[in-house]
Amino acid sequence: MTAAAALTALPLASAFNLRDFGGHRTRDGRQVRTGMLYRSGTMALLTDADADTLRALGIQAICDFRRPSERVEEPTSWHGDEVDYFCRDYSEHSGVLSEILRSDRATPADMHDAMVRVYCAIATDHADAYRAMFGQMLSGRLPILINCAAGKDRTGVGAVLILWTLGVPREAIVTDYLATNDHADWTWRLAQTESRLTRALRERADVVAPILRADAAYLEALFDTLDHQHGGIDVYLAQVLGVDADARAVLQDALLTS
Repeated sequence: MTAAAALTALPLASAFNLRDFGGHRTRDGRQVRTGMLYRSGTMALLTDADADTLRALGIQAICDFRRPSERVEEPTSWHGDEVDYFCRDYSEHSGVLSEILRSDRATPADMHDAMVRVYCAIATDHADAYRAMFGQMLSGRLPILINCAAGKDRTGVGAVLILWTLGVPREAIVTDYLATNDHADWTWRLAQTESRLTRALRERADVVAPILRADAAYLEALFDTLDHQHGGIDVYLAQVLGVDADARAVLQDALLTS
């Protein structure tokens, strides 16, 4: 972990890619509050001490972007009833990625292209969850923690949308997204359980690498898709997620300091 990554990491023994994504400067010179916005991968491996540390943060809402099978296999259970825990049942899955992993002829370029396609679809596939995420925040449920399995793709786009809404420059948003490459210890994570991904990493590490990596090209695909399909991220936020100018002002008042 780099020195920069250590500044936003939490003192937890068994967290995976769990960090505070506040602290960024906005275009108008304000700053995103720390201690209000958290992002994470799976939290099923947390120790009892880790759970105590998270509860002490006063988190009021969790928005879990994972599929039902992911939640069953690795449940999030550290929080109490006082936390507004959102999840949803949906059938979208990374079948195309699994097919590539099973193919003896697959190349790293094939997997990279597949990940780009995931990011072209993610804003549509997970609009319901992102709408709920903003709903939690607009109802005053802060601090909030957003998570998925890796804390990289579904969660990464959620963080992009939040930071953009707060007025953080695109360059800083991309930098925050790429910080996963410093925070996510995949060697440790995949050693905890035996899975198809673990086996594939042993056999075809080069093909698996694009799945594990945060890549600026993936976010470019997201932004390009929002431009072409919605007229830009601002229109998507307002028309699809319901985050209009009034909602943005409420969130900025709650989450920015001068």
